Amino acid sequence: MSRSFDPMAQAISRLDRALTQVESRLNRLQASARDSGDADVDRARLAEELDKARASEASMTEIADAASKALGEAIEELRAAANAAEAAVEQADG
Repeated sequence: MSRSFDPMAQAISRLDRALTQVESRLNRLQASARDSGDADVDRARLAEELDKARASEASMTEIADAASKALGEAIEELRAAANAAEAAVEQADG
């Protein structure tokens, strides 16, 4: 009997092709699951970095506010000193 006309051989061949397709699909699914797990790790790392950046931003905002306040106070002190010096000069000239 020729192998091409053997129903058992044909069935085995079809089963082999089907198993190959199932195996290929399983490999793709496993790779996809690994990639998804990697994405979850990346997402968690990015969320942690975002939290750190937000905390750093809040800290920098506080520092900038304090520096702005100190600079404003220094400007006022310089104005007062300049006004006092100007008044002293006017008094001396007067």
